[in-house]
Amino acid sequence: MLDLPIDPIALASKLGISVSLGHLDDGVGGLITKGAGDERPSIILNSADAPNRRRFTCAHELGHFYLNSDDQAYGYIDRRDDLSSRGEDSNERWANQFAAELLMPAVVVQKWFGEGWTLSKLAKEFGVSDIAMTYRLKNLGLA
Repeated sequence: MLDLPIDPIALASKLGISVSLGHLDDGVGGLITKGAGDERPSIILNSADAPNRRRFTCAHELGHFYLNSDDQAYGYIDRRDDLSSRGEDSNERWANQFAAELLMPAVVVQKWFGEGWTLSKLAKEFGVSDIAMTYRLKNLGLA
């Protein structure tokens, strides 16, 4: 059975990735960096963000980790600007899809939505914002 809500920070820790909070610019949700000599990357989440937002950002950064796990060095910054909101960067789009599936698995969302669960009840159960759940339902063709 799946334990919900998924804790991406605990998952990162199990993968040997350090996660910390930092004072980042308002337009930055978080970042992941791995130096050439580092065995594992580090994730920094914006301490000013709400806990649900930090969870999604951490899951997003785990997407970058998975996508780049064979690379010697890399770095990604999760920005909230016009470019990122348009979804034109394929790596960012993929990391968002990864985060959505990790935190809100499609099969469970579809089942519970089909049973009549409300958007707010789904969001609470998955530990995400109503906005994140709205996007998930839309992307799954349920809303």
